[in-house]
Amino acid sequence: MNTPSGPSSCSRPAWLLRGNRVRARLGRCHMTLTEGAARLGVSRSYFSQLLAGRRTLSPKVRRRLLACPPFCELAATDLWHEPPEDPGDEEVTRGAA
Repeated sequence: MNTPSGPSSCSRPAWLLRGNRVRARLGRCHMTLTEGAARLGVSRSYFSQLLAGRRTLSPKVRRRLLACPPFCELAATDLWHEPPEDPGDEEVTRGAA
């Protein structure tokens, strides 16, 4: 039997950063996006994509958010959320019925 392997076969939940809350936290701490990215150990470009919701959070970055000031002062539910279900999938299902 041939079973798929690798990252695509694992159904790990995707998490999106709550960009507006993280940006507000950075602002209250008088930090730039570049400084926030440096605190997390990621590039400014990647951090910007996370804030905009264009990239999902890896487990490593989620752990860093929970451990790194000023982000660690927020609860996990304030830092990230599961993305909404893809409405495109629903249309395909409805069309098949």
